[in-house]
Amino acid sequence: MAAVMPWERMGSKITSRHRELPAVVYVRQSTRQQVEGHQESTRRQYALVDRAVTLG
Repeated sequence: MAAVMPWERMGSKITSRHRELPAVVYVRQSTRQQVEGHQESTRRQYALVDRAVTLG
């Protein structure tokens, strides 16, 4: 089941103009222990990067 992003929901305040603006995605360097202990968080961070690339 794919997650519905906030801008994809009905009544979203995010318009096409917002999606035309440049975006910056920050993924910080984590220690090996952080990555191993929080795999879901790591997966979500990289999914945000993929989503931003998809949106252009």
